[in-house]
Amino acid sequence: MPPKKGGIFRKIFAALRSLRFTIIIIAYIVVAGAVSTLIPQNMDTEYYYSLYSPGLARFITVSGLSHFFSSPAFLVPVGLFFINLLACTLFRFTRELKKKSGRNFGPDILHGGLILFIIAASLSVYHRMDGSVMLAVGQSVILPNGDIMTLEDFEFQKYEDGRPRAWISYVTVSRNGESYLESHPLEVNRPLKLDAFSLYQVSYGNMGGRDYSVIQAVGDPGYTFVVVSLIITGIGIFVTFIPKLRKRKS
Repeated sequence: MPPKKGGIFRKIFAALRSLRFTIIIIAYIVVAGAVSTLIPQNMDTEYYYSLYSPGLARFITVSGLSHFFSSPAFLVPVGLFFINLLACTLFRFTRELKKKSGRNFGPDILHGGLILFIIAASLSVYHRMDGSVMLAVGQSVILPNGDIMTLEDFEFQKYEDGRPRAWISYVTVSRNGESYLESHPLEVNRPLKLDAFSLYQVSYGNMGGRDYSVIQAVGDPGYTFVVVSLIITGIGIFVTFIPKLRKRKS
């Protein structure tokens, strides 16, 4: 008897979306992640050989536990979990569409939010931009988008008892020799959004008798998607569990 058409692919698809596969992947990620927190990360190879026995040091460096969250030991299982979650979502969503009544797309919305969260987290990890600079009054720096930012002045506010209250940097941003933002107040909790990144007032100090301000530029392409994914996940949880709670009460 000839094999049923698509049988092999059905078996592979069924294996990828199986609950057992999900549990194994999650268990591995949790256990390996917990173990990696006990091991100093991203150190030189010599460091591990000086801290552990040669056999254990070799295992840590070869297995990826020395840089777990950027190693294949973590990325491959996360990729498999993504495939598993996507397969489960497609299977369940298709099954719900075939129903004539009693459809419940709550779990599908929840899974969709988690899928988007994984994608967004990947964008944040691999494409996040983060850099800082120390500026004194009158000094300038070229921003990631090519604009020029100049520190015009700063203000150090104190409470009546002398405790620091706020450090405000006043910056001017110019493009092609023309200023389009002048003396903008930059505070710790009030970042300046420019194109695909934001400027933050993170610190201040004094060096060589001269005050300076530390300004940080942060660009995170995954941030918006993370927020959207959390909203979608929340909606999925609400749609999934609220009907069940109503049935219990009734």
